[in-house]
Amino acid sequence: MKKTNLFISIIAVIVIAAGGFLFYSNKSQNANPSTSIGSNSSYDKAMASGKENVKNEKYDDAASDFNKAYDLKHTAQAKAYANQAENMSDAITYGKRSKYTASLNSIANVINEENGYTVLISKAKTLKKVIKTAYDNYKTTIHPLLTAAQEAESKKDYQLAINNYEQILELPYINGKYYQAIKSNTEAKLKEDKDLLKKQSSSSSSSSQSSSSSNSASSSKMNGEFSDSRTVDGKTVSSSTQTEIRNRLKALGYDASPWSPQDIINLYRYAFAQGHKTPDSITKSDVENYLKPSN
Repeated sequence: MKKTNLFISIIAVIVIAAGGFLFYSNKSQNANPSTSIGSNSSYDKAMASGKENVKNEKYDDAASDFNKAYDLKHTAQAKAYANQAENMSDAITYGKRSKYTASLNSIANVINEENGYTVLISKAKTLKKVIKTAYDNYKTTIHPLLTAAQEAESKKDYQLAINNYEQILELPYINGKYYQAIKSNTEAKLKEDKDLLKKQSSSSSSSSQSSSSSNSASSSKMNGEFSDSRTVDGKTVSSSTQTEIRNRLKALGYDASPWSPQDIINLYRYAFAQGHKTPDSITKSDVENYLKPSN
């Protein structure tokens, strides 16, 4: 009888010990977020939130969501998505500051990310086209005008600098998102040069004024004899048409840089009245006759 009781006691101890182990094991699992069911649910929610923010192009929020998911569960996918979202945010920031090379580098990081999110890759490729277009416009048009303006400033030819800055501000794309830093800087420089020109004009001698006039080709024609209207034959002369006229002037052997946008339009109006109704039909005779003080 005593042996039976002893056997029963041993069995009871084993059962209690096993129950305690199972309880401790289950409690430990719940305390470890990387292995718990609740953790998987939170991870999935964070990833889903990140994808929704990507869809809405809220890349900072998306990066935060993906990093949260990675903290919950260290997956290569969550880390890759977070890296991509951060690089997309950087690319846009750089683009708005007109730092196009840095922007394109960040975009490349998004596209080349291993285990990356296909939606982010697609959006990065779209952004790449936009930034590349802005960069091309900067290199081919904006930068040469800025350089010309700076050279004119170094020679204290503020009117020429003003003309170049005005050309930048008349570009059809200058109000776009990725030109705002350039536009803001150009407006500030334009105001500064106008103030300097005003001071220079008030203090300069008649001889320096005469020299300035000759550099502007013809004072009578390029300082108000013609109307300030921006239209020819009832139609506004676009920036692209003005560029064509400047190119025509260069082809005819004239330096077009001192000509302001209004000068270009006035010349076009004169040539148009002579029957030359397109920029490439403007003749050397048109230019010479336009510049004559007697006209």
